[in-house]
Amino acid sequence: MRMPATRTLARTGVLLLGAMLVSNVALARRQPPPPVIPTEDTQKARDLYKVGRYADAVAAAKLALNKNERYTPAMLVMAKSYYKLHKYEWMKKLWEMMQANGASSSEKAEIYQLLAFLEVDQKNVPGAIALFKQAAEQKPDDAILWNNLGAQYLTAKNYAEATPVLERASQLQPGFAKAHLNLGDAYRGMRQYEKALDEYQKALQLFPNYADAVFNLGILYLDADKMPNMDLFAKENTAIQYLQKYKQMMGGTLPASDAAETYIAEAQDKIKKEEKRLDRLKKQQERETARAAKKAADDAKKAAAGGQPAPGPGAPGPGAPPAATPAPPAPPASAPPGAPPILQ
Repeated sequence: MRMPATRTLARTGVLLLGAMLVSNVALARRQPPPPVIPTEDTQKARDLYKVGRYADAVAAAKLALNKNERYTPAMLVMAKSYYKLHKYEWMKKLWEMMQANGASSSEKAEIYQLLAFLEVDQKNVPGAIALFKQAAEQKPDDAILWNNLGAQYLTAKNYAEATPVLERASQLQPGFAKAHLNLGDAYRGMRQYEKALDEYQKALQLFPNYADAVFNLGILYLDADKMPNMDLFAKENTAIQYLQKYKQMMGGTLPASDAAETYIAEAQDKIKKEEKRLDRLKKQQERETARAAKKAADDAKKAAAGGQPAPGPGAPGPGAPPAATPAPPAPPASAPPGAPPILQ
């Protein structure tokens, strides 16, 4: 007995649906399960790292990676912990794993900074600069990275490169006292003394007990060719006051090798040399005045001995040729560009 056509179609549809369900179940069995995101273990590793328990942070990060071996946030905590434990080869190995597993820009920035610190420890300033640049490029809104790059430019005495980098750091984080201090050093290196003064004062406004800012203010007044509304004595005495204040702030923590006392002696020596210079100038003027007075007295005696009145100032002496007719005055010459004014 033949089945109606409609019932035959319905039965065929049921069979197809069943086959699809079986196929999907089989496919699901062949697919790996979704990756575990071990956020809890990773956060525990971060917390341990923050309190300086670096070995425990490594152990917690390993638990996270046991659950997801491709989880780069856990790798980052482990790499930073290995850096603190001076296990640099392990840190570099983790960096390779992070790159292979698609580390984020922020994670790359942190590792570049750690690698840069290794170069700083090795006194490799060009290498540190290159790595800090890479870090800042990966995380361009991080003021700390820009400040660290600027600090390396200062170490290299490359003040022209340091200035815009440190300006960026202080703009990104206006409350970052260290960035203002370093920017002041860059301006001082560029001989922009008033700008340097402003940055040092900003650092002190943010952190009134900032001994380094007080020290650098002393060096600024010591090094500057001149400061507004100050003669040499005022400038050098201001340098001495800041350096003495720095010594007081440091108190018993001031190391024996600190240069503050040497700089104070340098400022005092400049004051003494200027006093001697002014004393020599005064004595020279006194000698010139005495010579002029003696010459005038001698001329008066000679004139009296000859029975003639002494010539007045500017009058020709006896037997002198008649004065020439003065030439018409020449037109005034313009001063060369940038020539300093003549002081009377």
